[in-house]
Amino acid sequence: MTDSDQMINEIFDSFNTLNYLLVIIVFIIFGYRPPWWTRKAVDWVQKEIQDLPGPLSLPLLGTRWVFSCGGYTFNKIHEFYADMYEKYGPIVKEEALFNIPVVSVFEKEDIEKVLKSSGKYPIRPPTEAVAAYRKSRPDRYTSAGIVNEQGAVWYHLRTSLTSDLTSPKTISGFLPQVEEIAEDWCSFVRQHRANGDRVFDLEDVVGKLGLETSCALVLGRRLGFLIPGEESDLGSKLAAAVHKNFIAIRDTYFGLPFWKFVQTSAYKNLAESEEMIYKLALELIQTADEATHDSAVFQSVLKADIDHKEKTAAIVDFIAAGIYTLKNSLVFLLYLIAMHPSTQEKILEDSSKSYLKACVLESFRLLPTAYCLARVTEEDLELSGYKVSAGSAVICHTGIACKNDKYFRDAGEFRPERWLGEEKSATTSNATFLVSPFGVGRRICPGKRFIEHVLPIILESTVRNFEIETVEPMELQFEFLLSPKGPTTMLFKDRG
Repeated sequence: MTDSDQMINEIFDSFNTLNYLLVIIVFIIFGYRPPWWTRKAVDWVQKEIQDLPGPLSLPLLGTRWVFSCGGYTFNKIHEFYADMYEKYGPIVKEEALFNIPVVSVFEKEDIEKVLKSSGKYPIRPPTEAVAAYRKSRPDRYTSAGIVNEQGAVWYHLRTSLTSDLTSPKTISGFLPQVEEIAEDWCSFVRQHRANGDRVFDLEDVVGKLGLETSCALVLGRRLGFLIPGEESDLGSKLAAAVHKNFIAIRDTYFGLPFWKFVQTSAYKNLAESEEMIYKLALELIQTADEATHDSAVFQSVLKADIDHKEKTAAIVDFIAAGIYTLKNSLVFLLYLIAMHPSTQEKILEDSSKSYLKACVLESFRLLPTAYCLARVTEEDLELSGYKVSAGSAVICHTGIACKNDKYFRDAGEFRPERWLGEEKSATTSNATFLVSPFGVGRRICPGKRFIEHVLPIILESTVRNFEIETVEPMELQFEFLLSPKGPTTMLFKDRG
């Protein structure tokens, strides 16, 4: 980076409250009137996007100022949206750079309408910084990948790469190996206890489990990340790079996009983490042996009718996503179980394992990793009485709706029983389109079936081996996905 680039970068990174105020004054002097000044004063005229309530929008900068001097930070975005719902109601408008509107909906009726309206190629707002980085590396990528591509290109990648990953046959064949991994995980936990059965930094310990499980599925073999004393640096480095990557994606996605003009610190972190993830995952791929060649997932990628670069990129993405999603989901699940000791006894007593699965579903409802779903509308919609035109960016806040007593009785409580017996029908009905930690419809996460089947096995093995207790309340933070704010400490006492 040249001295001039570094100077420009520092200017953008230091953009503070005073700068915002000067911009506001200049635009007001020259006659600018923000969109919220034009709201209609009569009810019988159909309301449109510009009439939506929401935080104050500044000229050009939109509403992103709230994350610089409005009392909110990027790692608490989930709290910002909860406050917006409380303050403005079921539908809210933000504005991105150049005052491009972004609509948020918080109630089931609107969420369902948006998600149902998607066609053959649902449009999900891309993570532009990742797409830009991959475009800058034609030596590695020929597209922006499954997450960021749209239309026919996305559909071809999706159908070519994920058929075996989403296959019930593939997952059922993998479950015996998961049971072995779960037992090794319990031994690994025993080795990491200290100071009276405490496991410090649970995220790191669970991360090793996520790495071992994801690699076993994708590469078809065990790599030994759960063998105490034999852990390689590779696992720790890969987990750290994935964590850094998600934070960088968050900061480039929700922050003002200065990275498009200069290399900001957020974009630099994204590029560095993408580089590290690719390099480390490639090391794993290059150690392929006969077991790998027998892996259904690995073989399905190799046989896909796509460029060889896409095949490597897909395997890298599968491993990285598996580590992060499994880690967060399991930490949340273990925390909720530890907070409610009676659930552990019920898991042990229930031979049908239906209560076990109910615990997993309830954790998805209360602490979903994917806290919201974003779509670009493909047709005009009426949402909470407002006309939202086709081509609008809409965020469906499923995580907030799941905590609404209108849809779930005692919604703030962890009650796996709601998924069983007489309550099951009503719960399942309301859960459609709301309990969706892996997305909905054609753009659903291809690892959904994998996570849903792995978590109950690991939970059951853990509860049979340990009495789990919390040490202190868990804090949440937003890292593009909802995550525990670590390090989390919990007690794992040997069960007598």
